[in-house]
Amino acid sequence: MSRRMLAVVAGVVVVALGLLAAWRWGPFADDEVVPSCTELAGALPSVVEGAWTLTHAEPNRESSNSLVDCEFDFSSADRSYTGRIAVSLTQSDDESYLRRTAMEGPCYGEAVPYPSAAKYRVARSCSEKINEKIFAGVFVASADRYAHVYADFSSPGAPIEQVVAYANTSAQRITDRAMTLTSTD
Repeated sequence: MSRRMLAVVAGVVVVALGLLAAWRWGPFADDEVVPSCTELAGALPSVVEGAWTLTHAEPNRESSNSLVDCEFDFSSADRSYTGRIAVSLTQSDDESYLRRTAMEGPCYGEAVPYPSAAKYRVARSCSEKINEKIFAGVFVASADRYAHVYADFSSPGAPIEQVVAYANTSAQRITDRAMTLTSTD
């Protein structure tokens, strides 16, 4: 076998081993488990009371246990607030990846106080008013989990300050619960 052929074979082996290591020990390794959208749907009414309807879930649990994206339609228990909530979770042992993801996410509007921020390595919370809707976003990272919660709420006839407070508090509570919820998978 020529030297060139040996170099090509060695290169292919190194790349294959690198890909195997990234798959096994990288940010999306299967031994890292986040709760499923169904598990989130069961847990979230305890922190924000109301009707939660799961409208979108990805990826399939068969393809990854380390990340999940869920979308819910929401109506508060007294039906005065309605909206949509999107929850993204990633579990990884790569803390720098999680921190970077939380720092780089687009946080629109104004920064808002986040009472639980000290629990996380990175925590950002913001909200923005567009027409009669309030959009609240929260990005957090711990040593082994990242969460992004995006919520939009409206409440016809309610004072806008009240809707802003409800949206921010709800998004932050949802984030705190999602960061501590463990999967039964």
